[in-house]
Parts: sequence; C-alpha cells; structure tokens
Amino acid sequence: AALSRRQREVVSLRYVAGLSERDVATCLGISVNSVKKHMLRGTTTLRERLGPEWREVEAVVD
Repeated sequence: AALSRRQREVVSLRYVAGLSERDVATCLGISVNSVKKHMLRGTTTLRERLGPEWREVEAVVD
C-alpha cells in the first residue's frame, strides 16, 4: 500500500525538512503522538516497499 497523504506529509517534514516531532505536530495541527504514529506507519511501509534499498535512503536522511 502507498503512504497516506498524512504519512507523506509527516515523513517529508521530518526527513526532508528536518523538523522535530513537535514542530511537525504544530505545522500540521496534530498531536506529537499522531506524528509518531504516522512516522512509524509511513517508515514501515517504505521499508516494506523499498526492501534493501531502504538502507540507502536512511543513510541519506540521517
């Protein structure tokens, strides 16, 4: 399954924009716990879809 719109937003703001969980929550008007939930589900989906290539993505964003 593809990422939901909210998962894409959260993952992009965390990894691409480098915002903290709190800043992502404020930006999107959601709780920090919701940010954590969307990050977990989004990154799990990405790992499943990308397989071994996920390690390359992690290296770029860390």
